[in-house]
Amino acid sequence: MGYLDSLLISIRTDDYFKYKIRDSLLLPNYSLEINLLKKNIQSIDSTIFRQELQAARLQSRLNLSIIQIEELKDYVEKSKIALEKSIFKKEINFIWEDYSIPSPKSIFSITFESLELNWKLFLIQIGMQKISAIISALILLVTFYLVISTLKKLKKDENETNEGGVFSRIRFLKKNPIIGVILGLTPLLLLLFEISYFAFMTFSLAAQVILASIIIFRNYEKLIFLKWAVGVIVFLFFTVSNLYWEIAYQERMYYLIGNLLILAVLVGIKTKFKSELVEETRLITWVRNLTVLFLVLATVANILGRFSLSKILSIAGISSFAYAVVLYFFVKVLTEIIFLMIEKQKNVDYITAYLNFQEIQRRLRNILVIVAIFIWVALLLQNLSLNKYILGSLTEFMDQERKLGDSTFTFGSLFLFAGLVYLSSLIANNVSYFISLNDQNISSAPQKKLGSSVLIIRLGILTVGFFIAATAAKIPLDKIAIVLGALSVGIGFGLQTIINNLVSGLILAFEKPIQIGDDIEVGNMTGKVKEVGIRASKILAYDGSEIVVPNGDLLSQSLINWTLSNKRRRVELIIGVAYDSDMKKVKELISEVLKNDKIMKFPEPKVHMQNFGDSSVDFRVLFWVESMDIYLDVRNEVMNNIFESFLENGVEIPFPKRDLYIKSLPELKKSQQEENKKSPEE
Repeated sequence: MGYLDSLLISIRTDDYFKYKIRDSLLLPNYSLEINLLKKNIQSIDSTIFRQELQAARLQSRLNLSIIQIEELKDYVEKSKIALEKSIFKKEINFIWEDYSIPSPKSIFSITFESLELNWKLFLIQIGMQKISAIISALILLVTFYLVISTLKKLKKDENETNEGGVFSRIRFLKKNPIIGVILGLTPLLLLLFEISYFAFMTFSLAAQVILASIIIFRNYEKLIFLKWAVGVIVFLFFTVSNLYWEIAYQERMYYLIGNLLILAVLVGIKTKFKSELVEETRLITWVRNLTVLFLVLATVANILGRFSLSKILSIAGISSFAYAVVLYFFVKVLTEIIFLMIEKQKNVDYITAYLNFQEIQRRLRNILVIVAIFIWVALLLQNLSLNKYILGSLTEFMDQERKLGDSTFTFGSLFLFAGLVYLSSLIANNVSYFISLNDQNISSAPQKKLGSSVLIIRLGILTVGFFIAATAAKIPLDKIAIVLGALSVGIGFGLQTIINNLVSGLILAFEKPIQIGDDIEVGNMTGKVKEVGIRASKILAYDGSEIVVPNGDLLSQSLINWTLSNKRRRVELIIGVAYDSDMKKVKELISEVLKNDKIMKFPEPKVHMQNFGDSSVDFRVLFWVESMDIYLDVRNEVMNNIFESFLENGVEIPFPKRDLYIKSLPELKKSQQEENKKSPEE
């Protein structure tokens, strides 16, 4: 509009209209053009005027809608305040008294109207965030494909080998791959959405509870499923009633029956969700007890006529228990998905798969449980209508400035700093672990390993995390530099050993004398490198023990790395034969045994006469094997074959012999003398 107005003004004031026509013959044409232009300008003016009127009408409607929305917000806020003030007051008669329902609508009409309205709001939420919905769908589809293809491959491989492995460690995905993926990813995918309507969250939670019911049906006993099914029916009814836009006292008896039914199921349950980890069983038990407490209080409030309070406690109780079970499966299934993605390219036996699964579960469990607890507490506070109050109070407490000397700080900045540093530490530790798993998988290709470079990656993550935490918490870096400078004096005197180990760790990272998975000897310690840390490294000894070696010792002591450039290993045997043996034949027999596919052809095996011993002629047998991992098995096989070959061909393997010559026995001589002294009569 503004552009058209300025254009018309520029046309009216154009100098073209001030020109004088000298040629009178052109005057009629000029006049005609001027009149035509005036008509067009008048038409444009009228069109602009109509558009301005239309815009004014739309603006008026918009203002009216904004006023109505504000009035509706005020009404909702006033109703909420009134409800909060009267929540502990008696709203309806006691349960034993006669009463009439103060509502003109039936419970069914209220239910259908609420469902219809909330379903529209749900679709509006999806339409408003199409990008988040598309991204979520793509993530689910890709994960479906990866999980199902991996499960088929693992099942086929283990059926061919008849050995348990990765597939045997999968519990929920094995029977329910599609449902498991949805249940394992949905709590995280919901974080992609900006939830504007309560209906969106309600329908999402109800869908997750239904999917969890299918997993329970396929993985647990029928009795457990039946009890869970009763709880799900009550949960769905409570969830639908929580969407009502008006109070319906008709549902009072339904709530009372539902509460008593769930209490009977929970109190009578003897078989709980079992887990290899005691903490998870305790968590389910604790949530169960909390649910019982909420439902008992809700039942008492219902009997005493506090209907709104009873409804809030009932919904909070049953929802907290149902979603705690959903989050339990979320932690389990997501752990299985990550385990599958890591192990799908590895050829591992049952024991290795079991150990890897336990370690991955241990590392991921803390992170996933923290996420699950956060989601569960947020939903519980929302169901109790305490989320805004708690969040407001917590925000006010965290953002309040406090003074310590001349410095000001807030608890929010301190917690943010500590949380980001802890998060960077978790990320660094888990990244190093998963890289070590990858290095173990490609142990035959040392050039592809990251090895001790993991230490640099860990230090990089920790350093970046520290600076991000300091920046996010608004901590001046110059003050951090002053503190570090002050600490350097104490570090120089009291922490020399620790600093030495830290610097040694950096040297190990850059020089790479050892890699994760290498077989090394340091002093009297022998084993496989499991982890190269910032201060110390871990060596997994061949007897299963884990040895923590300071990085300084790895550099100060003589270090033998059997697998620095390759995994080949030379095996040496000393074989002794009797002096009367045919030495040429012995050498031929040993050389024949060394013609083994597991023994390398180059360098070729050697058989040397080594030594003339006290009772044997010693032969030195040398041969190479391709991998350090099999040298003991090959050595055992070669020794057995040599022994059997010698036995078949009559070659004697001597052993120490001693001849004993008895000159006299004092006791025997003494007894003979006593017999000679006796009389003949005796």
